[in-house]
Amino acid sequence: MKPTSKVEANRMRIDKWLWAVRQFKTRSLATEACEKGRILINEQAVKPSRLIKEEDEISIKRTGLTRKLKVLKLTMNRQSA
Repeated sequence: MKPTSKVEANRMRIDKWLWAVRQFKTRSLATEACEKGRILINEQAVKPSRLIKEEDEISIKRTGLTRKLKVLKLTMNRQSA
């Protein structure tokens, strides 16, 4: 799927980005975490279809810990371990 405009080229779905940067093993696990309210963008719970952009701050709640990430760059491909 290619972006149709320059605005869309600078945005990406949160579930896809979390999978691409290896925060979740599968995209469906990332989607499930969003639906359960474990993913926050700028301190607000989000749906899996939420579009993110560079400089957004993402919090991931896991058992007993919260990981905070800042989006430096968007990537469409899964990164290497």
